Amino acid sequence: MDCVFCTLFDSNYLDKGITLYKSMERHISEFKLYVFAFDDRCYEILKKENYAHLIPISLKEFETSELLEVKAQRTRAEYCWTCSPWVIKHVIDKFGEDICTYIDADMEFFSSPQPVFDEMREKGCSTIIVPHRYEKEEEEREAHDLRGSYCVEFNTFVNDKNGYEALTWWAERCLEWCFYAIPGTTEWYGDQKYLNVFQEKFNGVMVCDHFGVGMAPWNMTLLDYTGEENGVPIISVKKTGKKYPVVIYHFESVSFLTRHILHAPSNTGSRKLHQAVYDSYIERLMDNRRYIEQKYGIKLSRKKRVVTKNPLMILYHKYVSPLRRIKHTYEFYWIK
Repeated sequence: MDCVFCTLFDSNYLDKGITLYKSMERHISEFKLYVFAFDDRCYEILKKENYAHLIPISLKEFETSELLEVKAQRTRAEYCWTCSPWVIKHVIDKFGEDICTYIDADMEFFSSPQPVFDEMREKGCSTIIVPHRYEKEEEEREAHDLRGSYCVEFNTFVNDKNGYEALTWWAERCLEWCFYAIPGTTEWYGDQKYLNVFQEKFNGVMVCDHFGVGMAPWNMTLLDYTGEENGVPIISVKKTGKKYPVVIYHFESVSFLTRHILHAPSNTGSRKLHQAVYDSYIERLMDNRRYIEQKYGIKLSRKKRVVTKNPLMILYHKYVSPLRRIKHTYEFYWIK
């Protein structure tokens, strides 16, 4: 079975994590999702929900002495980035899985990813990395130097010599250094820029060229919406006209601006494309949020997470960045 996944989140991401899981139930016939619960409340709720294909892992079970040593030195976000390769490694080492793909919790499946894994097998590869896919070549070059060409969002490692070697190297590097920094001021950038060197350092690395995988606000300007097939949105690449089903979308920066206004920046000028991807997701996300809050008597945070200890950058991320992302009125949702 190729569809073995892992992700990590705490109780304030339960609505997103559950939305991700339920999308997998809709679109993947056979799968496992290992969830590394980054606080006790998240772990207990997932245990009580007892989802058929979800395996919750507590921090007590997962954290090593090496991880605990660096935990105090990093922000909560930086520590999550540090753990990205380590959760994959834990699934392979502890549970003996033959393959594992890390996915971010703020994603949702629209169709099965099996064709991507089939391509990997056909090419004899052991690792999948997904490019950011920016619109212009100068943006690609700038991203390579500043943030990295590839995104940590859908990262597959097969448990063989090539895959495990790449995974172990990445895990060790993130343990050594994994911080948020102003892009371009440091050699690396979080857990992400390490992926730049995968192809030159390791054998069997496949760069995913399926545009329906890794769709996100930073590449939506490349795409047009062409309709649906069997309930799955179909997109086409503007430059080539090639069509792809949407497989998995990264809902990065969906957040509350006020108590009742949710901003979902898609960065696309196409209202139809935005609505085809975002409207149903936001509805399901809010339903799952209300379900968790009502059933367990808790309130999930509506604040943006802090990714840095730099006070000026905290102010930028809190006040300036959200305003800069506003492009269109259809990106706003009224939440009761």
